[in-house]
Amino acid sequence: MVVLYPILSLGLLIGGSLIVPLLGFLGKKIGLKKIREIYVFILFLVSTILLFYTALYEKLPTIYRIIPMNIYFESSLMVDYFSIYMSLIFCFLGLMVSLYSIKYMERETGLDEYYVLLLILVGGMVGVTFSNDFFTLYVFWEFMCIASYTLVSFRKYHWEAVEAGLKYLIMSTTGSLLALYSISLLYGITGTLCFDELSKIILSSVGTISPHTLYFIIAIMLSGFGVTAAIVPFHTWLPDAHPAAPSSISAMLSGVVIKTAIYVIIRTLFKVFLPTNFGYGLILLFFGIITMTIANIAVITQKDIKRFLAYSSIANIGYIITGLGIATYILYNYSNMSGFAGLALLGSLLHILNHAIGKGLLFLTAGSFIHELKTRLIDKLEGIGLKMPFSSTSFSIGLLNLAGMPPLSGFWSKFFIISAGLSVRDNILFITTVIFIINSIVAAGYYSWLLERIIFKKSSSNNKKIKDVSIYMILPEVILALLCILITIFLHPVLAFINKSINILLGV
Repeated sequence: MVVLYPILSLGLLIGGSLIVPLLGFLGKKIGLKKIREIYVFILFLVSTILLFYTALYEKLPTIYRIIPMNIYFESSLMVDYFSIYMSLIFCFLGLMVSLYSIKYMERETGLDEYYVLLLILVGGMVGVTFSNDFFTLYVFWEFMCIASYTLVSFRKYHWEAVEAGLKYLIMSTTGSLLALYSISLLYGITGTLCFDELSKIILSSVGTISPHTLYFIIAIMLSGFGVTAAIVPFHTWLPDAHPAAPSSISAMLSGVVIKTAIYVIIRTLFKVFLPTNFGYGLILLFFGIITMTIANIAVITQKDIKRFLAYSSIANIGYIITGLGIATYILYNYSNMSGFAGLALLGSLLHILNHAIGKGLLFLTAGSFIHELKTRLIDKLEGIGLKMPFSSTSFSIGLLNLAGMPPLSGFWSKFFIISAGLSVRDNILFITTVIFIINSIVAAGYYSWLLERIIFKKSSSNNKKIKDVSIYMILPEVILALLCILITIFLHPVLAFINKSINILLGV
């Protein structure tokens, strides 16, 4: 039986965006100023509930044929536990951002466009996770990219936003073209874009297709999607985009947009270019190490809180890529130790969740601080947490979670990756894991430093009128902070569900 809830969720996000301008117009005419915002919030809420219900109660995977297979290509969607896991993260953070935006964005112009783009952004990301072939994936990928470009430069009356949006547009478009080029090469060689068919043809053609050609395709594809993932050296757009974008969009960029690219990389590597047959683990380890190291060094010099958080997001992408590198390296070189590869994957996928929730929380709370003091400079934000208890408490929990403070789940995701790296006697894995540990300690240090500056240091502002922000902004912050704690308390069922995703990737 075909499960319809995921498709209904996707349809609500993209199709529902068409009604937003009409509601914005009616709201002005009949005096219901928040009808548009409430409608968008309800769309996200219903979509999240449908995905959550599917994850808990429906039998997966299920496939939806859009264009039946023919001699040219097919277009289809497939929902499995991995795609549901990722899409649920995307949709839930979109729900929190839509609630936050009710008050945070109320003084902005062009709100019809803002909410349309927010729905299309999340709809595109969910569509990417549901795609069962590169044609469908690329269509939804462009939905996501176009929406994200526009949202970064939403405050077009500021030159900073225009510059950041243009830089993001140029870099991400270049990455998308590289990805499209690699997809076209795959189609030219195999005659199909369906993931399952690609995997079969590539495995059966070993010896007839040059391995240099396949490794070239892998390299181009990793580079293309690596731009949106903000992997060093393709990362430079992200620190510029965050200060320019509204804080609600910064939460989406670091929380889930860069994770969409990570999803595509994981799905491609484990579904098409099987890690047991291709030795790209060493490449992933290299990029993971340089990404986390360069980003952690850059964080220390930042004075703008949003650039600070942006570089820490790049460092966390490095942790995730390193976990993937450890998993694929083990699968290729030590096929009898696949359990340790699964442990590294478990750490990476859990860290995707931890970082999405934690960094989304930090950008929303930072947005609240900036909203009150009208500055992004850390020096000027010192001690503001004492005057905003709800936001500061939530901010503290987010920082401690990403710092890997035991027993919060941020500790466990890093612990799993470290354990996997030290479980196999291999010099490369040992050196990589040591570098990973050093970077984690450095990150814990600067997160603690930021916590002390924002929360505990004596305020540099004499403005006694500063107080906590609107309930619309506080509520999503508190929910995300509580979720950091709840994931820790209910870690076992969370890991059990992630293991279903790992079984999909490993073909168990």
